[in-house]
Amino acid sequence: MRRKALGCTRVSAGERMKENIVGLIPAAGSGRRLYPFSRAVPKELYPILGKSVIEHCVENLREGGVDKIFIIVGHQKGALMDYVGDGSFFGVKVAYLYQLERLGLGHAILQAKGWIDTTFITLLGDSFIEPKWEIKNLINLHMNERPLATLLLAEVKDPTSYGIAKFRRKNRHLEVEKLVEKPTKKQAQDYRVDGKYYATCGAYVFEPRIFEYIEQTRPGHGGEVQITDSLALAIKEGERVLSVELAGRYLDIGKWSTVLQVEKDMLREHTVEFHAKEREKMVRRVEEKWG
Repeated sequence: MRRKALGCTRVSAGERMKENIVGLIPAAGSGRRLYPFSRAVPKELYPILGKSVIEHCVENLREGGVDKIFIIVGHQKGALMDYVGDGSFFGVKVAYLYQLERLGLGHAILQAKGWIDTTFITLLGDSFIEPKWEIKNLINLHMNERPLATLLLAEVKDPTSYGIAKFRRKNRHLEVEKLVEKPTKKQAQDYRVDGKYYATCGAYVFEPRIFEYIEQTRPGHGGEVQITDSLALAIKEGERVLSVELAGRYLDIGKWSTVLQVEKDMLREHTVEFHAKEREKMVRRVEEKWG
């Protein structure tokens, strides 16, 4: 059944605060590009100057006003669960969903069906986004406009490694017209905006009916169920999808070149003493609870 695009339903800041936006962090991937580290330790636990990537994700969501988070885990993710625990060290509440098979991001998100029945934000467990208030902006736009989904986009030079979105500017918003997952350079030509490529960068706000579209999505690139394909299907069915252009920076903590670049940049911005003091505060917090 073809859906009609939703109208712009605006809500006040006070009404937004009353709604419980739930967080969802997919973190079940194997992380092969970070071998040999990820053969022994979940890639989401890679420490960026002493703070694991998954901790950065939790902080992103907390900055956006999200304090209830589901983390999707799978085989060999016990250490991640030990690290995050129930979330109390980080000022949030955390529960876990298990993805038995790794069949793509769309499939991972689908594991939350039956557990989430409200607006939710998905933030990939291996995404590094700074500054952290970017997530708050993303959520605010979505709650004001109420589309099916609102995506965070970042300009990239090589479109072949990402989900690429083509959009048009309308009423100060970016309306997504179509998406494609990891296109060839030839395919990507049709997705340029002002001569540039814009990639989804691991942060999506969804209405729960996204699950319906994921269930209709056939396996695509790599034989996996891609959320990019689910969103493309939804747009064809008349759903409205918005996007926000990243003002800060995004890095996929999935390969050594980006991991090391993040560490280099962060150390340039703050001293070793700054990062050490922050970690020591966390040590004391854990000791107070666990002894």
